[in-house]
This record gives sequence, C-alpha cells and structure tokens, in this order.
Amino acid sequence: MTIEDLKNAKLSPTTAGYLGVYLKLSSLLGEVSEITEREYSPTDVDKVNDGFNKAIYGALDEIMKLAADSIVDKICALDSNAEI
Repeated sequence: MTIEDLKNAKLSPTTAGYLGVYLKLSSLLGEVSEITEREYSPTDVDKVNDGFNKAIYGALDEIMKLAADSIVDKICALDSNAEI
C-alpha cells in the first residue's frame, strides 16, 4: 500500500493521516538499513540498527493504535456513512 492508495480509500482524513505516517515510518526502516549496508555486512545491519529499529517499531505500534482508535471512533459514530 502507498500513500496514494490511501487517497482513494474511503477513510477519514484522520485515519488516512495515521496510516500515511505508518507507511513513512516503515519506509524509514528500509532506508536506514540501506545506508547501514554501505558500511557493514548484511549480517550486521540489524545489530547495528538495533536501537533505531526498536524505536521505529515502537512508534509503528503506537501509530497503529491511533489508527485503530480512529477507525473504532468512526464506526461507533456511523449513521449509514461509508467513510471510516
């Protein structure tokens, strides 16, 4: 899924925003790994990036909780509206 896909989904701006941030954070994991691979062997990348990876995974968990809360809030407030 890309940020462009989110624009076409029937999501509230809040939910789409949270999911957009999730995608950006996920992309950062790959970018940092690619940079680390310039100096370290592929087998050492996860070890070198351990602190960063833990921080990003924690942020991903939190942003997904916010997105889920947004979805639940929208579902609870629905009155035949198809946007979540």
